[in-house]
Amino acid sequence: MLLHGMLTFCRMLSRHRLYAVLNIGGLGLGIAVFLLLSLVVRYEYGYDRFWPDQADIYRLDQLWAHSVGVPGDRTDFSTYRARDALRAEFPQIRASSRLIPQQVTLIAPPSDLRNGGARIMESEQIQFVDPELPDVLALPVIDGQRAEALAAPDRIVLSARLARKYFGTIHAVGRTMRMVVDGSAQTYVVSAVFRDLPLASTYRIDAAAPIPERIRGRRSLNLWAAGTGVTLLRFSDRMGMQAVAARLGDFIARHSNDAPTLQYTRGFALTPLADMHFRDATAGADRDSVLALGIVGVLALLAATINYVNLATARAMLRAREVAMRKTLGASRALLTIQFLGEAVAMVALAALLGLALTELALPPLNMLCGWQVAISYGWLLPRLTLLVVVAGVGAGLYPALVLAAYAPARILAAARMPSMGRMGTRIRAILVGAQFVFAIGFAICALVIDLQVAHLRDADRGFRRDGLIIVSSMADDALRPRQQALLDSFAKLPGVRSVTQSDRAPGNDLLSMQSVWRPGAANRQQELVQQHVGRDYFRTYATPLLAGRLFDDAHGTDIAPEDRDDPRASNIVINRSAAAALGFASPDAAIGRPVTAQIGTGTAPRTIIGVVADARFGSGTRPVEPQFYYYQPGIIGGSNAAIRFAGPTERAMLAALARGWRQLVPDIQFDAASADDRLARFYQPDQRRGQLFTAGAVVAIAISCLGLYGLSAFNATRRLGEIGIRKTLGAGTADVLRLLLVQFIRPVAVSALVAWPVAWLAMRTWLAGFDQRIALSPLYFLAVTLGAVALAAATVLGQTIRVARAEPARALRHD
Repeated sequence: MLLHGMLTFCRMLSRHRLYAVLNIGGLGLGIAVFLLLSLVVRYEYGYDRFWPDQADIYRLDQLWAHSVGVPGDRTDFSTYRARDALRAEFPQIRASSRLIPQQVTLIAPPSDLRNGGARIMESEQIQFVDPELPDVLALPVIDGQRAEALAAPDRIVLSARLARKYFGTIHAVGRTMRMVVDGSAQTYVVSAVFRDLPLASTYRIDAAAPIPERIRGRRSLNLWAAGTGVTLLRFSDRMGMQAVAARLGDFIARHSNDAPTLQYTRGFALTPLADMHFRDATAGADRDSVLALGIVGVLALLAATINYVNLATARAMLRAREVAMRKTLGASRALLTIQFLGEAVAMVALAALLGLALTELALPPLNMLCGWQVAISYGWLLPRLTLLVVVAGVGAGLYPALVLAAYAPARILAAARMPSMGRMGTRIRAILVGAQFVFAIGFAICALVIDLQVAHLRDADRGFRRDGLIIVSSMADDALRPRQQALLDSFAKLPGVRSVTQSDRAPGNDLLSMQSVWRPGAANRQQELVQQHVGRDYFRTYATPLLAGRLFDDAHGTDIAPEDRDDPRASNIVINRSAAAALGFASPDAAIGRPVTAQIGTGTAPRTIIGVVADARFGSGTRPVEPQFYYYQPGIIGGSNAAIRFAGPTERAMLAALARGWRQLVPDIQFDAASADDRLARFYQPDQRRGQLFTAGAVVAIAISCLGLYGLSAFNATRRLGEIGIRKTLGAGTADVLRLLLVQFIRPVAVSALVAWPVAWLAMRTWLAGFDQRIALSPLYFLAVTLGAVALAAATVLGQTIRVARAEPARALRHD
């Protein structure tokens, strides 16, 4: 019986090639999308799962205050001082470490190099950490000993990538290298080399070394009101974590005498390592978007299954006489049901093989597009794929099998025509087609809105001119403080450069320095504003519009802010529009000449507003523009970025010229620069990638729907030849018949749009609500997608419809 069933299945595929291609191709596409997006969801949810005992590791987040009555931000960077206070107070903390990221220059001495003496000098990001880091994050060491890797201040651990880069081998323990940080060079000994961490890691550590004493002496590290790095805590068990979390609420009160500036902090919170990817306070992934991708995969599979049911039900009518003959010869209803279910499972198995092959082909470009390391783990995938084949095969084939097995032999053999399941069958097929297009149109609308929103974020006005603007971030190295002006002067002399400036904040930087400011007599209504120190020609270089008052100049002595940021002397400030509103001024003009008070350390200092400029958005489009004020500092600005406005040369040529000028003056520090657009791209690229995946899902869903529609049109073309012949004999023209048939297929597509619209509108309205800068949800988007879907559906069935409509009545009646 099994052999007979296999022969029947192979004969059916051979005789009905179009049916086989449509069914296997549609199912294969649906399964491929489902597998791909399942792997993506698994990858996103697998972030940081590779760390041993990751359930016991938590990050200390700091909750910041902005203004009275206004909720603050939750940031992953916390104060440097919290870690020691927590360790002293809570014995439940088994191990802890701070991670302070720092851009440094690493130099491998010629004696230790792989290339016979040529020096390697590169700018790298290192994590300065506490010696306990290996007890918190068990780095996968492949050379050396993990336990004592950071016990001495001159030790450094490297990833395998950096070890190969600087020494040509992963066996680099004992080798030495120089590190230049804050203008000071120190020799380090490689104490361990660890395996490269997966990309699915929140903290992609390439190099780590103990926190140097010169960094521990920084003023910001002694302030409770400064987030200087990440603090990771490892607890003995979950009960210990809960005990600490319960007492974090009054942690501030217990340390208020020790930290007057702790007033800027609302509190602390713990984030599990496994949740950091989704709950990261500054740059985490969007859990809802990842879940939406998983839903797209499920719906694509469901659409492909519906397509199979639709085609299989239609084809069942053509097998009616076969079923009748087999029943006459003794086949039972149960046996026929089992056979047809077996054929359905076999069809899904072939489609699964096709889907798996398509998944293998699609993964490399997907990883390249999105910067992932998604891989197929067959040990995880094959059992689930097998279950999918059985469930989808039985689910998709059950209804057609029951329909086929229920045919009465006498009625079928006595009939002159094949059964059509009547009006009910036509309605069922229309409903199934409509369900497919509901998914397809909904996906397409979402994809279109996401693409338009990303384009809006990319092109929206940010309050400054982005074109022709290059940011030199390597200027922030403290070793350059004595050479800052010389570098700026050399940049200004380059051909094509229009203006040059520096500031301690630049586009693409979400790290903020806050200061409390209030109007006289309103100390209880203080506002937490972003402060920024800017150099000469700052507003000219960024082309930030002046709304009221004037800008800084050297002729007014009080425009220049004291170099000591705790100096209580009076100075002038420029504020942005949002700061004017936050301070209660009715208009930008109303703020000019008005005094305010700024909190500096434990004291205050008077400030006078001399100008109001437009809001400049340097960060993500998801957040409102921060109320901000500017200090003028024409001399040295610590931790600054240079900004160069140019015209004429190409961006590449300008970057090359800047790099040459840099190397002439600063050969010992790596040059690092990028255009303002490139620096801002990180804020919209994740949404852009998700939009591309949604677009791909929409294309596949529409393709599957059109495949099913094409199959049904081919079936109806054969079934309705006789009807068309009669209509044409009674006087119907080709155009009348064509209109009749097209309406039959287009109607469920149009109706499905009415179902898809409210669902897509609600989903996109919720998603867009997360953006401060966002597009309006225009009905034109919905209408455009619907018209496109209707046009595709019409084009899909047009060939079959025209063939039937143009058939000669005599031939059509003879066929019937």
